[in-house]
Amino acid sequence: MASHGAIISLAAVILAAGPAAADVLAGSYGNEVGCTGVRLGYHDSDDYVVLTADGVETYGSGCEFAQRLTAMPGTQLLNSTCFAEGEDGTTTDVVKVVNKGGDGFFVTIPGLEEIGPLKSCS
Repeated sequence: MASHGAIISLAAVILAAGPAAADVLAGSYGNEVGCTGVRLGYHDSDDYVVLTADGVETYGSGCEFAQRLTAMPGTQLLNSTCFAEGEDGTTTDVVKVVNKGGDGFFVTIPGLEEIGPLKSCS
């Protein structure tokens, strides 16, 4: 089982990683609760969702992308290593991220409902 400290540490790693190229998604995108968590540096709500170029994180789960998410419009399928609170180990999944421009990003992790819209936290 992942501890809250481990989840927060993963979030810090994901949020600290800067973009390596101009086409890589810059900054953090989230729902209202996620963006508040980014600004405060912590989260304590089940509604927390944040997307960066390196992964997606919810309150008790997340996925680290094998390649960096770009800002290109449309759909990207990203090989990912995912974890969930209360489960041992990690899984390898393909996460679908759709950039719908002004409507935000939408994320689908296998076995879960679509998450979104996620909008810029800046």
